[in-house]
This record gives sequence, C-alpha cells and structure tokens, in this order.
Amino acid sequence: RGLEDPCREGSVAGDRLAGGRLLDSRSLDGISQAYGASRAQEGRRATISSALELEGTVSHDGDLTHFVANNLQLKIKLSSRGTKRPTSPPIDPAVLTELERLTQEVAHKVDQMMRSLSGSIQNMTALSVGYIQTYRDAVDSLGESVDMSIKGMYTLMARCEELDRSMQPVHALAKQIREIKRTLEIFESLCK
Repeated sequence: RGLEDPCREGSVAGDRLAGGRLLDSRSLDGISQAYGASRAQEGRRATISSALELEGTVSHDGDLTHFVANNLQLKIKLSSRGTKRPTSPPIDPAVLTELERLTQEVAHKVDQMMRSLSGSIQNMTALSVGYIQTYRDAVDSLGESVDMSIKGMYTLMARCEELDRSMQPVHALAKQIREIKRTLEIFESLCK
C-alpha cells in the first residue's frame, strides 16, 4: 500500500518521503511544504485532509491524494451486518386461488371475444365478397349495355344510309315534278 501503520498518529515531523511518495502524512501543511504548494492550495488541502484524517491516513503523490481508512476490515464487517436482506411476505393461498379464478375468467372472456371477432370478420368478409360481386355484375352489365348501344347506333347509321340511297329516285321524281309545275305555270300565263 505504500503506507505504514495507518492507525498511527503522526505529525509533519514523522512524515517520510520514500520513492517520491509521502508516507504516514497527518498534516496537510507538511504535504503542501513537501510538494511546494501555494498558500491557497494549502488551505483547501487542509480542509479536505482534516476531515479525512479523522477516519484514516491521508497522503499525496503529485496531484493524487491517497486515503487509507483506520480499521477498514472492521468497518466493512459492521456495514455488512447492518444490511438486511429484504424478506418476502408469506403468500396467502386464498389470493392464489382467487388469482387463478380471475385468470380463468379472463381467459374465457378472451376466448369469447376471439370467437365473436372471428364471426364478425367472417360476416364482413362475406359482405365484402357480395359487394365485389355486385359491382362486378354491374360493370359487366354496363359494358354489355354500352356495346349494344354502340351496335344499335351503327345499325341506325347503316339504315339511314340505306334510306338515303333508296330516296335517290324520289329526288329525281321531285325534280321532274318541279319541271312539270314550271311548265304548267307557263301554260297558265299564256292562257290568260
């Protein structure tokens, strides 16, 4: 550890330097003088060290401060005796029985909910299939109606063209009638 007899009460005069380390230091003034610390550092170190010196030995190695507690093993034993392990209270069998009953009840209700949910999902699926089939039939029917309308339109156009062709002699007859009418008007004007 580098410290001799941590329980020994010592002073600055009793401090020794060994291999660059201050051993058995009991006074911060001695430490500060040994390492050439300033007066401001002396006051701070003295405050820290005086609190630590009540419980053990303080020494410094450069910027490091070493502390060895007096009667460390005894303090460890005392602290371990003071800690009590938490004990769990006794388990009431009635609570376990009630917990088991409630668990079974929850499991039964979850099972009922899952069955109800499954039935609802099946009904929604059947409705969705029905809607899709109705939509498909409506689209097919609309497609057939549009096809028949287009075919009817083409048939009407063809009939109109046939009617126009069949009306060609009527046009010629109308021309002849106009000529006859004009000739009659000429005869009427001559007869007057």
